[in-house]
Amino acid sequence: MITIPAVTATNVLHAVLVKLTVNTSTYTIANTYGPITYNGTTYTGLGHFLGFAEIQDDLRATNNQLQMSLSGIPKDTGEVGLGTYTSYVSLILDQPIKGSLVEIYRAFFDTQTKQLNTASTSLRFSGYISNYTITDDTDVNSRQDSYTCVVNLSSVHAILERKITGRRTNSTDQKSLYPTDTGMDNVVAISNTAFDFGKPYGTAASTGGGSGSGGSFVSDTYEQDLTGF
Repeated sequence: MITIPAVTATNVLHAVLVKLTVNTSTYTIANTYGPITYNGTTYTGLGHFLGFAEIQDDLRATNNQLQMSLSGIPKDTGEVGLGTYTSYVSLILDQPIKGSLVEIYRAFFDTQTKQLNTASTSLRFSGYISNYTITDDTDVNSRQDSYTCVVNLSSVHAILERKITGRRTNSTDQKSLYPTDTGMDNVVAISNTAFDFGKPYGTAASTGGGSGSGGSFVSDTYEQDLTGF
């Protein structure tokens, strides 16, 4: 459960801090005028974070999703926060970012000193990247291109709902756990075979004509092992 500390001031200044963990690398950004340090992590505030959709708060755990927009413009000379990548477009296309953890914090600042109020800073959303979209727009008059990276974030509950549970009844799935087991080798061969379940063993059908009626009947016979009786 996330506890959001109360903000006692009548006027507040707030910002959004985003931490993106891709494999073993962490990238941090904020929508502030400059870098912000929180819990020992510095968030680069140079305008790459464009915004995100409204965060939905529910009383119980739900499969909430969120869209976050990042600027695709190249970083400035000497800018930190993207490592060796020149933009978020190159980062997204080069790294397998699906399943990467994203944490979004809401930060508040003192209106007088403009310093971060760490006691009132809280985690607002934690989820994983489920998909992304890169859009580009061209201004014909200025002959300039602009790029936007839209990242879809899903909560852990949404991921669990889409998870496939159970086992497949085929030879490949069985041998992935038990390489020497041949119990599922004939599943494909018998999958389309019809079985008369419940029919007595050794049944035989015969037909005959009734006297004067011209009808027919079917009699079932079966064999029974009486050894020991």
